[in-house]
Amino acid sequence: MSTSNTGEPAELRASSALSTMFYSKVFSALTAITFREKGEAAVNDLWFRVLTSHQGDRYAEGLKKLGIHEDPPAVAAAKYHYFTNIIGGLDMEYAEESPRKVWIRYRAPMWMYSGVALIAMPASIRRTVFSSWHPRNGRYMGCPRLGYVGTKFSMEGDPYDEGYFIEHDHELTEDETMRFEVVARTPEFDPARAPVLDPELWPEARILKARPKFSAGYVRSTVECLYERYGALTTHQLVRSAMRMLAIQLTPELTAKAGVEGTTVADIAGFHHALVSATRRDATLERVDERTFRLLVRSANPFDASHPAELRSAFFEFHSAATRMLNGHVASDFTIRDGVDVWEFTDTGRWLW
Repeated sequence: MSTSNTGEPAELRASSALSTMFYSKVFSALTAITFREKGEAAVNDLWFRVLTSHQGDRYAEGLKKLGIHEDPPAVAAAKYHYFTNIIGGLDMEYAEESPRKVWIRYRAPMWMYSGVALIAMPASIRRTVFSSWHPRNGRYMGCPRLGYVGTKFSMEGDPYDEGYFIEHDHELTEDETMRFEVVARTPEFDPARAPVLDPELWPEARILKARPKFSAGYVRSTVECLYERYGALTTHQLVRSAMRMLAIQLTPELTAKAGVEGTTVADIAGFHHALVSATRRDATLERVDERTFRLLVRSANPFDASHPAELRSAFFEFHSAATRMLNGHVASDFTIRDGVDVWEFTDTGRWLW
C-alpha cells in the first residue's frame, strides 16, 4: 500500500482531520501526564518552556507568511494569534476597538483538554500560557510600547479565554508587558468585520496541510522540553504512560474517524497504516500471511534522526494498546531493522490477556 496523497479535497480533509485530532490529543496527554506525575508547578514550567522555545523566529516568520507584517503592532499581534489558531482548528473571535487596541477570544471547547479534563487540570495553566506568549510579541516586532492584558479565562469559569493587545504611548518595562484586568463588558464579535486569511496566500489545501503541523509542532516541542527538564529515561516513561492511556480512551473515536469498522488483524493493521499515513510518516503495509501484517515505518514525523530510537518505541505504546483494545487475539511487535521501524500484527487465534 502506498502512502501517497492524491490531493483530492475530500481525502485531504479526512487525512488532516485524523492527523490533527491525533496530534492534539497526544500533546494534551503529555501535558496531563506531567501534571499527574510531577505536579502543578511542573506542568506550568513545561507550558512555559514549550511556548517560549524558538518563539521569536516563529513569530517573525508567521507574520510574513500571513501577510500581516506591515499592520499596526496591536492589529498584527491580534491577527497573528487569530489566524494561526484558526489554521490550527480553534474557534476564535476578533474585535478591533482601534488600531492600538484589539481584542481576541479563544472559545471553548479547547483542543487541549476536551470533556471534563478541563475541570481536572489546574486553572493556573491558562495564565501561564498567555503570560508566556502574548506579552513578548512587542519585543519580537520591535515595538516596546505593545503589551497584553488578560481579562477572562475559561479554566476559571469564564466562557472563553479573552484579552487585548494595546499599544501604549510610552515604552514598557518587562513587568508591564503583561497584566490582568477584570472587565465585565467587552466588545461583541462581529463576523462580518473579522479579518480573513488571504485566499490566494491560504487556499483550503494549504490550510488543511498546515493544520496537523500546528499540533505536531507542539508535540515535538513538548517532548524536547521534557528531555531538557527530566532526561531521556523519565521522558520515555512519561510518553509510554501517556500513549497507552490515550489509546485506551480514544481508540474507538480514532478508528471511526479513520473509517475502520472491523476488528480483524487486517482491519487493525489498516487502521495503524491510516493513522501513520495521515501523520505524514513514510510507511508501507505488507501482508506476510493470512494471520500477519507488517507495517514498515521509515520516518518518525514530527521527530527525526536526532531523536533516540527509544522515543519511537515509547510512541508505539499507543499502537500496542490500541491493538489490544480492538482485538485481544492480536499480538503487536515493534523492532528496528536497518533503521526502519517494523511493526507486526499477528492474529494468534487465542485470547492473549
